[in-house]
Amino acid sequence: MNELLMRWWLIGLLCCWTWGSQGAVAATPGDSAPPPAPLVFTEPLPPHTFWAAGYGDATRMADGAWVSNDGKRVAFFTREPAMNDGPERTLVVKDVDTDAIVFQKVLFSQEESSQRSGSDLERLARARAREARPVLEQYQWKPLPHHELEHYDTEYLSEACYAKQLRPKRSLSVEGLKIVYQAPRVQIWSGSKKVLDRGHPSWRVRQKHCAHANPAWLSGAFVSREHGVVLLQLRFCGSEACEEPPTAFHVLRIPKDKPRAGSTSPAQASSPARAPFIGYEDERARRKSLYAVGFPAISEDGTLVALAEVLSDGERKHPNLLLTVRRPKTQELVWKLPVLEAEESSTLKSAPARAEELNTKFLERIRQANAYLGQTRWVPLKEQPLQPMVTESCQQSPAQTLQMPGLELTFHQGQLVLEQGSGSAPIDLKLAHEGSTPEATCTAPSRTFLDAAYVDQPRGVILLHLTTCGDETCPEQNGWYHALSLR
Repeated sequence: MNELLMRWWLIGLLCCWTWGSQGAVAATPGDSAPPPAPLVFTEPLPPHTFWAAGYGDATRMADGAWVSNDGKRVAFFTREPAMNDGPERTLVVKDVDTDAIVFQKVLFSQEESSQRSGSDLERLARARAREARPVLEQYQWKPLPHHELEHYDTEYLSEACYAKQLRPKRSLSVEGLKIVYQAPRVQIWSGSKKVLDRGHPSWRVRQKHCAHANPAWLSGAFVSREHGVVLLQLRFCGSEACEEPPTAFHVLRIPKDKPRAGSTSPAQASSPARAPFIGYEDERARRKSLYAVGFPAISEDGTLVALAEVLSDGERKHPNLLLTVRRPKTQELVWKLPVLEAEESSTLKSAPARAEELNTKFLERIRQANAYLGQTRWVPLKEQPLQPMVTESCQQSPAQTLQMPGLELTFHQGQLVLEQGSGSAPIDLKLAHEGSTPEATCTAPSRTFLDAAYVDQPRGVILLHLTTCGDETCPEQNGWYHALSLR
């Protein structure tokens, strides 16, 4: 599977939870910040979530599902069959009462993920996700708590699945409900009262050239008693001759819980991560994931920007995460902290005995980062659409533009021209790759393009993320940020 370095809200697993560091760099923050908390996604496509990734299947966030505040819609990401070599992701929105798909948007296909580099795929997914936002923004979303059956993988991989065509009765108890599925029937109890008993033969999946329909087993469910919603997660048995179909998701309406005085739902009880903030995705997960949320961000007074970066690490692709704070007006580096360095994560492979020591230092560094960031009031910077957005490898960068009221930006082959109107003189800058030389053909201005642009007009700041075109002879270089103060 191709390595997928996802720099923004797309993702990957961070190898292992036992990491550490040799010590922090630059400032030593105070001790007032809370410990890392599990990340709670408040919408299906959070725009400022950043995963530190070394390799992985696409979008770790695709493990989630969401329900609209009115309880009429659920949103989730499809998951590719386990036997496939490349991931694929589609955002799906369903009507709760009919289980009908009301919207779907392919972020990337299996073919695209197997043929594109990680950064190409990430840009493609961001561009397509932007097209889905008008639909998602019609609703307010809450995370649907997920519950997985224990020992599912052991049973699923046994001969009982496709070879013996067994359809066992499998049950899951959660939030006072008991959910039972034995294809094709679903039964749900609330205490001793049966609230749903229905057959769904249409959920069967039969593939061409296969002697039988692929048996479906219940593997988990997303449940909200508050909204009266159950989203079932079904896996299908496969074999060498009949590959496993994609995981299926079906939504069911059940009676809502009567609200009790002073009670809160699990989604309400979970506090969204602050912005910007560093932590683990889930303290209970078998493989914890490092995340940063709220990056890039600008201070409320407009004097600082906070950045998070994952560096390419050459061919090794070891997990890493670098935080910096800079002044847009002077380009001064105010603070720098490598939360996780590639060399540190690779140490575990050669010296696993140091895992506990490294993990202790790693958690301390997360605490220090959150304490430092917590001293300033921040506002997430909003990404603006570039035309065109480069979504695949290239040998020569195209001319790109960004137009907003009172602002027009043009960038081509390292040359930036910014016009603000109202008689202001244009800003004309040559933005070269950091550390490049005239002989460095792979980092030449002709290969440089804008990967993303963030604009905060009230504070007079533009933040650009630049990178270079890659091909067979020139691998993509690490991207870099350049902040502009318009005042």
